[in-house]
Amino acid sequence: MTRELETLVVTATKNDSIDSVVRQMANPSPPVRYKGIALVLDENGRLDGFLTDGDVRRAYAADMDFSLSVSSIMEIDPITLPSSLTVDQVIPEIHRRVRASDRRTADFVRFVPVLEESGRVATIYDYFELASELDYRSAPVTVIGLGFVGLPLAAYLATRGHPVTGVDLNDNLVAELNQGICRLDEPGLEDMFRNGLNAGRMHFKSELNSNSSDVYVVAVGTPIDENGKPDLSALEASARNIGKVLKSGDLVIIRSTVPVGTTRGFFAPILETESGLVAGEDFFVSFAPERTAEGRVVQELRTLPQIVGGYSSSCLRRSSGFWSTVSASQVQMETLEGAELVKLANNTFRDLSFAFSNELALLADNYNVDAFEIVRAANEGYPRNPISMPSPGVGGYCLSKDPLLYSASIRLAENRVALGNAGRAVNGDAALYPVSIVKRFAKRMKRPVEDVNVLIVGIAFKGEPETADLRGSSSLTAAAALVSLGVQVSGWDAVVSLDAIEAAGVQPVSDLATAVSEADAVLILNNHRDNVPDGIFVIANPAKEKLVFDGWNQLDKREIEQLDGYVYATMGYMTPAE
Repeated sequence: MTRELETLVVTATKNDSIDSVVRQMANPSPPVRYKGIALVLDENGRLDGFLTDGDVRRAYAADMDFSLSVSSIMEIDPITLPSSLTVDQVIPEIHRRVRASDRRTADFVRFVPVLEESGRVATIYDYFELASELDYRSAPVTVIGLGFVGLPLAAYLATRGHPVTGVDLNDNLVAELNQGICRLDEPGLEDMFRNGLNAGRMHFKSELNSNSSDVYVVAVGTPIDENGKPDLSALEASARNIGKVLKSGDLVIIRSTVPVGTTRGFFAPILETESGLVAGEDFFVSFAPERTAEGRVVQELRTLPQIVGGYSSSCLRRSSGFWSTVSASQVQMETLEGAELVKLANNTFRDLSFAFSNELALLADNYNVDAFEIVRAANEGYPRNPISMPSPGVGGYCLSKDPLLYSASIRLAENRVALGNAGRAVNGDAALYPVSIVKRFAKRMKRPVEDVNVLIVGIAFKGEPETADLRGSSSLTAAAALVSLGVQVSGWDAVVSLDAIEAAGVQPVSDLATAVSEADAVLILNNHRDNVPDGIFVIANPAKEKLVFDGWNQLDKREIEQLDGYVYATMGYMTPAE
């Protein structure tokens, strides 16, 4: 018998007396979830029979001797289900099997044992509970944290028919959202946001003070602190606030990225302490990570499979029922920890693949070889494991953080470096590579580096898909390093506003052509297609040598090198001095 089954229902053997089983059903020890029933099992955990309160009442009415064995009154052929069924298949299959039975007049049976292939009882389903779990179509939802993860999810849930309350500590953000102002720049989000607001299915507040929701989705940030450790303070505050309003039957889902073990070992205990309820019994806990890419959030909310893990099997069923109202595709994980690892695996693997390409570029630099040409040659006609193209750093909120969360989850052997940390170190070096190019250029010009006027083109952390997000931007890392050397740095981006560039500590320029003409060095540090208009460098024909660092290989190297006065550079390569 499984540990889970022990917590769900009273069990007996067919030789136990009716009296002993009835007493155990009346006062189960240890306590069980489903009262008034008993499973009769053989010595191998296989089902011999099923006993209900109704069977006991009929035996009493018939003046049966309660010292007889329970086998004399138990049902020997109950409705059962195989453990291979998915959650969505369970209720229809219960109806089918009841209709196929000539002994039943109701449309369903409430309690249904679930059998493994061997015949052992794996668990037991409560029809009423399953029906409520699968009917999340209009369940009220509270989303906590209204940033790049929480706000698009809140708007999308509203379009799917959920009444949504968004909670964020930022009073100004909450006021703007309630006024219909959405500053998050994501294709399709503003229309979705306005539709939800105008339909009255969405409102926002800065305090969680009501238990009117049935589902709580936590989408707060989990940054890395100054010591390189995960900062779970926002997650802790969310758990405490939810715990104060949590009621029996509620579902709580973490959407934030966390170190492995956080949901079970850190988050759920706080909910239990604050609420006085028991996770997996009185309320339900799940982890379902956000995996969308900025610039494609709305599209990928509709299309990406939802990864779902539960504190227990009942938690998984509940969460799966909820996410079925959002996405047509799910990947169910057997444990919370498995679901937590999926998100960390996705982003750490991506970061590591980029780190290899960037380390290759740093190696190519020793021989002044264009790393893009190396990668193209390696991939040409070679069907296995194509290598990613290099880049001047790998930024963004997720890729700059999640590999560190992954590494924080690992118990390292002595003298071994976690791969997540190693990849981050390489990509950090790649972010500073353009700075080394500027230094070399200054040395070639026989000028102090602080006399080189630098224009950075591409300030957002990435160019494609388009985003104005500056969090974790490698461009800003390079800018800060140059400023620390005394270099005058200006910046331009096809998407980012001048105010945002200035707020990030870089002098903004409004006219790209003029800025290119006046700069001594132009560093193209993200790959937005509009950052390098055709002919921009021909127009800016320099009176003295000008450096163009083509960080994403968007330009034609030969074309630039044929222009008088230009020095071309990219990952691993710089035009040789004459």
